[in-house]
Amino acid sequence: MSKVFALIPARGGSKGILQKNIAPLLDQPLIAYTIQAAHSSEVIDSIFVSSDDDQILSVAHYYNAERIKRDPHFARDESPVDPVVGEFIHRVKPADKDIIILLPPTSPLRTAKHIREALAEFNDFPTCRGLISVYEISNKLMKAYVSGGEFLHPLAGEHNPYSSRHDLPSLYMPNNAITIFKVEDFLREEKIPHIHLIPYLMSLSDSLEIDVDEDLALAEKRLFQ
Repeated sequence: MSKVFALIPARGGSKGILQKNIAPLLDQPLIAYTIQAAHSSEVIDSIFVSSDDDQILSVAHYYNAERIKRDPHFARDESPVDPVVGEFIHRVKPADKDIIILLPPTSPLRTAKHIREALAEFNDFPTCRGLISVYEISNKLMKAYVSGGEFLHPLAGEHNPYSSRHDLPSLYMPNNAITIFKVEDFLREEKIPHIHLIPYLMSLSDSLEIDVDEDLALAEKRLFQ
């Protein structure tokens, strides 16, 4: 039977908030909300935190997550997450059919329920290569024009600016809270799959992603509700 691994990428550097991933949120460091949600979901076999920062790894240990000391080359501002996943697979050696749930620590309103539901959707759709969490946005953006050269050009097709919103497709924005894929689908190109994806729909409120101090203040209010 396939195992399910949670991978929480939490590098030490941050531009918007100093040591963002362990910044205090109410009575806990930010990363604790993600680790606790993963534990409480009861669908994950092992939880790993990948970080270049010893303080973050110490916090991860306190909250009963396993630790991977990340190669500093994979912890720069511009570093993509794909090498972090590759490093995890190289060190932990999960089986091809095992499942990885990527859970960035910057989504404290993502709950155990969200994780359970997303994994159930992923397992119910065997032909997909991945799942991403999203929230719905207004489809009136399909009516937009872009500049280029002398004239305006329809962003999403020449007929869309004149279509009724009821005739336009629904639009969804990734919220970076949950990404799910199998090890074998990552190893095809050493990348998180970007095709044959299915969505897990979350509310705009629950999709809050921590980037600046104002986001922490908003998260505190919503956690009190």
